[in-house]
Amino acid sequence: MDPQLLRSIWPVFSAETREQIQAIGAKVLGLEGPAREREADLLPSLKRLVHSLKGSAASLGLDDIEQVVHAIEDGLTHIEPDTGLPRAAVESMLRGLSGIEAAMARGDAGQSPEVEGLSALLKLLGRDVSIPQSTTVASGLSAQGMEALDFLEASLGALCSPDVPDRAAVVRKAMERARTLRGAAQESGATRLATLAESAALGFARMEPGGDAASLAASDVAGTLVELRAQLEEGGAQGNMARTVDALRAVPAPTPADSGTPGAQTTAPQPEVRGTTADHTVRVAVKTLESLALQVELLVAGRAQQARRSEGYRALSDGTHEVLRHLERASSQLTLAGGGPALESLRSGVALMRTMQKRLLEVSREAHRDGEQLALVAQVARDDLRDLRMVPASQLLEPLRRTVREVATRLGKDVALELTGGDVRLDRRILDALKDPLLHLVRNAIDHGLESPVERRAAGKLETGRLTVRVEPRGARIGVVVEDDGYGLSPERVRATAVRRGLLSEEEAARLSDAQAARLVFQPGFSTREQVTATSGRGVGLDVVQAMAARLQGSVDVEFWAGRGTRFTVDLPLTLASALGLLVRTGTTVSAIPSDSVERVLRLKPEDVGTVAGRVVARVDGSQLTFLPLAEAIGLPRLPLAIESGNVQTAALIVVGGDKVLYAIDEVVGQQEIVVRSLGKHLQTVRHLAGAAVLDDGRVVPVLNAPELVRVARPETRSMAAEVRRPRILVCDDALTTRFAMKSLLEIAGFPVVTAADGEEAWGILERTPCQLVVSDWQMPRLDGVGLARRIKSHPTLHSTPVILVTSLDSPEDRAAGLEAGADGYLVKREVERGKLLELVRQLLPTR
Repeated sequence: MDPQLLRSIWPVFSAETREQIQAIGAKVLGLEGPAREREADLLPSLKRLVHSLKGSAASLGLDDIEQVVHAIEDGLTHIEPDTGLPRAAVESMLRGLSGIEAAMARGDAGQSPEVEGLSALLKLLGRDVSIPQSTTVASGLSAQGMEALDFLEASLGALCSPDVPDRAAVVRKAMERARTLRGAAQESGATRLATLAESAALGFARMEPGGDAASLAASDVAGTLVELRAQLEEGGAQGNMARTVDALRAVPAPTPADSGTPGAQTTAPQPEVRGTTADHTVRVAVKTLESLALQVELLVAGRAQQARRSEGYRALSDGTHEVLRHLERASSQLTLAGGGPALESLRSGVALMRTMQKRLLEVSREAHRDGEQLALVAQVARDDLRDLRMVPASQLLEPLRRTVREVATRLGKDVALELTGGDVRLDRRILDALKDPLLHLVRNAIDHGLESPVERRAAGKLETGRLTVRVEPRGARIGVVVEDDGYGLSPERVRATAVRRGLLSEEEAARLSDAQAARLVFQPGFSTREQVTATSGRGVGLDVVQAMAARLQGSVDVEFWAGRGTRFTVDLPLTLASALGLLVRTGTTVSAIPSDSVERVLRLKPEDVGTVAGRVVARVDGSQLTFLPLAEAIGLPRLPLAIESGNVQTAALIVVGGDKVLYAIDEVVGQQEIVVRSLGKHLQTVRHLAGAAVLDDGRVVPVLNAPELVRVARPETRSMAAEVRRPRILVCDDALTTRFAMKSLLEIAGFPVVTAADGEEAWGILERTPCQLVVSDWQMPRLDGVGLARRIKSHPTLHSTPVILVTSLDSPEDRAAGLEAGADGYLVKREVERGKLLELVRQLLPTR
């Protein structure tokens, strides 16, 4: 098909195909269950869906997708409705659907929608395909691969730096180079090498938007480049089918949420505008919907400004009436005094003023009438837009069935998944943001929470573990709950892990309550898994969930019961559209708090406030609630409270879920409808801020994150904030692979890490970012490790910072030179893998 025509048709095809894949996957899983529980037309409807998808792919000339769907169709040919599908057939068909999804993600990103490992996938599905004989990489390909690898490592290093002049251009060039390497590998029959090159290209595509997704993708790309180098240094990869099948079985099949490709969420037109009947449907591109949302938000803001002007007209009319009274009084006094020429002039002015007042009253009434009509239009448009943006939670929940199946199979566990709340409707922006964090929670539950069948049988449980994911409506908010009936989170194991990874000392860990210890799992880099596996132990996980919740004006919590299970609850707003905000003043700062989180505003007397167990509380309706100054919670200078001098204190009662907290404020300024706008990536880490809003008078005010205000007020959170102090480490090495290897090692141990490519870059980081320890290579361009150590040790404020030199130079003279330059530790690179680096880091870090 003509490429231009394909590009024009692709958005519709992509959206339709994703819906078909989801439906096919659900029906394939249904065929595995007992025949008595199946729908009567399950098999015929499945065959119709598969045939329809095959025809759509064939009509667009998408040969790879057509072949996979054809293989699935062949596998359904001899299936009887009363027998169903065997487990192996289900597994292979789900693999095929995942391969198609990955190809669709490439197409959404503007790339060729090829199915990776097509021959192996077709063989797995039972189709007889010709397999190229096993070959090795030729020396020419190996040289070309090394050159491309150097370029890719340099590109990754550039994208990991905070300031990239043209991020999109760097990503595009890296993807082009990776695809060139993939093509050369495919021509040489190096299947594994081609697969790794394509994975690198997709990883670079995920790094283009920046932010949390780019950080996760960078770790994956670094691992892929390490494997690429190993393949090339060994002299090449075998292209036979056995290794390809092994790779398919070892690597979890991708899902749309896994891919992280920007186009998977922004290019494919997912929302629908539905008419009164099911067949009246129009697809709307997400980009168009976002533009429409912005216009509606501006309409709402304009209505508020218009209402303010209408009030100004009314006030001006009242002022005119008062002026007329004074003029008429002056006219009466002049008449009594005999009048004169001035009297006639005054009477003419009064008559003119009356005419102007009448006209002003008419304009005021017209403005009020127009304002009411505009308010009605704005309300209807906003409600309609909200309905457009609201999508059923089933779009988030249903893809989890295949994810659970794949992860459970890989880990050798039997898991029964229960999904509820699929009919609850929520904002698409929230649904899209929830995909990756929810996958983390589900994988965490299967890997860490649920026991193996043998362990469950020994504990007197059913061999099949139960995993429940539900979406609960909670008024203007929703709760997303992930619950399992496994081990139950172990506070003792969490404490031990925190001590081992350097997050806490043994004394500090012992002082934590069980609830405080449980919340440590949300710390960046925290993982109780000892070894890195395909599912866990990479130091990336639940911190991503907490960061997402904070970014969406929400919170995440954990409950656990020893031997009975664990429950994670994510609390989020139902929609991110405009909302009513309570405007409060603290000192000279005016802030907005979402009104649905403020139960009421109180006036507290001095006798209502006291101290219990070292914390300030206020008695409200017979309950003792935590009482804090709002200024302290949002990082403003703490001013004396009115209650401290014996006066009445104004306080706002904030409620999220079942938690309540009282915050002292100076004044309630008012209440108005606000549109919460993002503050950008630079302020994403400021958790108490949900965004900013423009008031009807043009002022910009911060919008506070109510769930975060409630969370930080908890006694365990406030005490834990003082306990957890995690030193930052600077890793400096000009070799990208070594740099990322040491970074990963330290992050998995729980340390925040920043990186630099040479001594000069490291020195610039040290001048603007506090670091408690430096790990540096010796031989680097611009400024080597010895020069960096000398510069650090001669600096008036940095001289006490420990420096560890990690190098391949192992002679006594080199060691002496390094230590003479001021290095506090000296390691040969082969000692890093033996645990020497972590041991030395813990010895040299400042005591807490």
